[in-house]
Amino acid sequence: MRSLTWSSSHAVFVTEIDDEHKEIFAALSEVKAVVAGGARLAGSSATERLIRCVAGHFAHEERLMRAARYSSMRWHKSAHNNARRRVRQFVERSEQGDTGAGEELVEYLTSWLHDHTRLADRMLGAFLRNHQRFTCKMTFQAGTRPVDSCSWVTINGEAFNPVAGQQKTERQS
Repeated sequence: MRSLTWSSSHAVFVTEIDDEHKEIFAALSEVKAVVAGGARLAGSSATERLIRCVAGHFAHEERLMRAARYSSMRWHKSAHNNARRRVRQFVERSEQGDTGAGEELVEYLTSWLHDHTRLADRMLGAFLRNHQRFTCKMTFQAGTRPVDSCSWVTINGEAFNPVAGQQKTERQS
């Protein structure tokens, strides 16, 4: 089984996301200890903490993706939904008395976290960092010059008057 310890190999280089990943790894380690001690997965405080951490983290990432208009949001959210469904299934199996469900949950989520953080979340992290840089750059470059002292062009390179909201013709220039 893979390690349950967060390492820099899981870093997405967005501090708040990395901190949440560390918390999920720690919660998963607690669940592993509960399961190894022979306790049931369902109803344990460690399991409840893990579910809260995962649910909060997924919701947070999805808000970030929506706010940044992340083009791969549907794919990323689908991965989250599949993980939510699988975790729910393991907990339900444990509630029904399946003693192997806890160990399978730990194995599944450990593998899923390693893969997901290193691909999907790294892609999201790169997008968010670039989005932030672009937003800051655009804000900085916009400056405080009056609108009429700037040269404005459309995406096609044609002169544009932002005050009138129309393209300038040769006669207006």
